[in-house]
Amino acid sequence: MNVKNLLASVAMLGGMMTGTALASPVTFKEIAKIPLPCTPGHGDWVAFDPGTNSVYVSMHGGGMAVVDATTDTVSHVFPESIIPEPNTMTFDDNYIYETAAEGPGAGKVNQIVVISKATWQVVDRVNTVGTSPDGTFIDKANGRLYVVMDDDNSIDEYTTGAHPKYIKKIMLLPKKPVAGPDVANLYNGWIYATDDAYVEKVNPNTGHIAAIVNYHLKLNQFGGTKDMFFDHLHNQIWVGTTTGGFLLINPDTLAVEKRLKMTAGADAVAADHKLGIAYAFEGGIPGFDYYSIKDEKYLGTVKTGEKKPTHSGAIDPETHLVYAYAGGDAELDVYKPVM
Repeated sequence: MNVKNLLASVAMLGGMMTGTALASPVTFKEIAKIPLPCTPGHGDWVAFDPGTNSVYVSMHGGGMAVVDATTDTVSHVFPESIIPEPNTMTFDDNYIYETAAEGPGAGKVNQIVVISKATWQVVDRVNTVGTSPDGTFIDKANGRLYVVMDDDNSIDEYTTGAHPKYIKKIMLLPKKPVAGPDVANLYNGWIYATDDAYVEKVNPNTGHIAAIVNYHLKLNQFGGTKDMFFDHLHNQIWVGTTTGGFLLINPDTLAVEKRLKMTAGADAVAADHKLGIAYAFEGGIPGFDYYSIKDEKYLGTVKTGEKKPTHSGAIDPETHLVYAYAGGDAELDVYKPVM
């Protein structure tokens, strides 16, 4: 199905809803199932790229798929032999940076795989200084790529471009983590990182940790604090967790201003700022929770009907479509919000 033909009403809704509270209940209609060339099981990361109108998927068992959001088909595949043990990816105008993390040990692959968006070819494979590269994010203004290193408890800084060069290592706390860091991001010139049950605020230039808070979450196999997004309108950070719900925290003090329930703990979160909806992709069930950003309120849960956890997903901010990894059937399920 070509979902672009279904979006006129949603685009109109987006114009009406920007910056306002949700006026009526939101439901979700599944409009497409996109098979992925991999085995069943959760994928680590899903990202929507408006520059190419594509969805990038770190697949279960290895490799990365590029989904054409216009045709709902897989347009490019980078197999496990090219990207073993994929974690997350980030991108700029010209390149995709996907992490391959086989972990500690002789002969293990720990790399940043650089893919050209002009040719859809791998242009470089950079062996990381740290071990087990995971979360990635970019400072486009300064041409910097940051990679969270799970087994080093650090964030490593590289240049962006076809051939990233290592610059420095930023150490995180606690010094002896149980689960270790997961993801991080840049907000108002500061790095915010999740590690065990902590969130920490780091100066990217000096590596100095300006603030750190332990939220005393019960850690499970996936960790504690996970992905986050920034609500610029209300100057707030929404942090997903595996056992403590959605934490809405102050970016200066990192104090919790509100806590919202989650069905089974999140691994990835996302926000549709135009519609004012936040999403938590569940690590414990096949489905995702959704919330009103303005009202700071849990609205409901969408069940994908699959056997495996959803774990990850992404939003197209213009069409408002939700791309959820349906691990049980090795596919990407597409949902349309309906008022």
